[in-house]
Amino acid sequence: MRKRKIGSSMPIEFPSALSVSKFDGRKLLVIMAILAVVLTVESQIGTIADFIPEQLDSSQGIAAFIGIWAIVTVTQYYILAFVKHNNKESKARTGSLNLIHSFVTIAQFLLTGIIALVILQILIAQEYNTSMLYITLSISYGLWIVTLGLLAKAFFSWYKLRKNLMVLIFGLSMVAYVINGVFGLYSEVDGLAKRSSIIRTGDVAIFPESPSSINNVYQIASSVGYVLTWIATVMLLRPYIEKLGKLKFWSIMVVTMGYYLISFPLFSLGYYAPSENSDAMTNILIFSLSAIFTGILFGVAFLSVARTLKIGTPARNYMIIAAYGFLLFYIAGSAFVSQAAYPPYGLISVSITGLSCYLIYNGLYFSAISVSQDMTLRQSIRKSVMEQSKLLDSMGSAEMERELQKLVLTVAKKTSAAMADKSGVEASLKEDEMKSYMELVMNELKSKRIS
Repeated sequence: MRKRKIGSSMPIEFPSALSVSKFDGRKLLVIMAILAVVLTVESQIGTIADFIPEQLDSSQGIAAFIGIWAIVTVTQYYILAFVKHNNKESKARTGSLNLIHSFVTIAQFLLTGIIALVILQILIAQEYNTSMLYITLSISYGLWIVTLGLLAKAFFSWYKLRKNLMVLIFGLSMVAYVINGVFGLYSEVDGLAKRSSIIRTGDVAIFPESPSSINNVYQIASSVGYVLTWIATVMLLRPYIEKLGKLKFWSIMVVTMGYYLISFPLFSLGYYAPSENSDAMTNILIFSLSAIFTGILFGVAFLSVARTLKIGTPARNYMIIAAYGFLLFYIAGSAFVSQAAYPPYGLISVSITGLSCYLIYNGLYFSAISVSQDMTLRQSIRKSVMEQSKLLDSMGSAEMERELQKLVLTVAKKTSAAMADKSGVEASLKEDEMKSYMELVMNELKSKRIS
């Protein structure tokens, strides 16, 4: 049985290699949309490679593979440049951030070079060596495991400081994804070992069986990671539900949960077992598109919330990056290369897995901290308003409100600065938003007094 894998409006300046140019958030969205489409096409062609060997092993099939590789090469360069620019503009302070970015950049261009070698082998010798697939799997899944492992560690260290449930759940979900990545790598390498070391023109893709114990752990880790991420995402985005709209928000999240998890009882519990004679489109829709659909909806959820936030705020930029990370993670995670098609469709998507995990690391961690600090800041403001209102209760109403605003705003700014100094991440609440929240709390107190 085949297994299913999971998976700003700021102007950006790019290195002189492409000449200095700028694009806004809308252009970045277009670039990400192009990348998502070509990766979806490439990964799904790999999924049905055994159904269409003649079409793949043709001049058009090889040309399409080369074209997709070229598009992905260019777009990933822009994405890395965007993240690097955002890291410089952000006031987030983490010693390993620049080192991780440099490491991921080197790894991605190394992967690009490996795929270029595969293409050269196909064009010159009409064959390729599967050692290239082993190297790609090792680098991509290695980035997956290490990056999300670092993210889990970062969440747990932040949880020790703040005891925030959302941060804890995100940390646990990253652990599940790390386990998923480890067993996914093992399964892919095991399957690839059953193929010939040289894949020649005319060879047909073969989908090897995975050991049931390995596949079960893989599927369980995938589902646990997904459910925990879903719960934590709801908690993360909850402060923005009113801005986005309850119906829109819950429609996105509920549909995502239902569509993704439907495959678990169908396949893992044996209710549905597709064979080699199954319709190709059934395999695509049931096995892979549920993961891709999930990635799209997770991305839409984060992007929708990001658009409700003010341009330039930390939470907005981080959520945009997290949105793109989840989108690419679930698309790239639906691809696999152990079938060793000719040409190796699925390889390009797999090579993006590490980059997608890095985007999740960069965006999700800082989004969670920023939102968590907003919640803490609101709690501090509420507590301060209630305490100060008792002291100033004997004063006139208008004078009391002016004094409250002055005192509480001072305390709130000090609290915000202290949190930013400790975590390296600014809260996204600005002064006018603090004042608005103070007024809300004060109105609540007035209502209680009247009743």
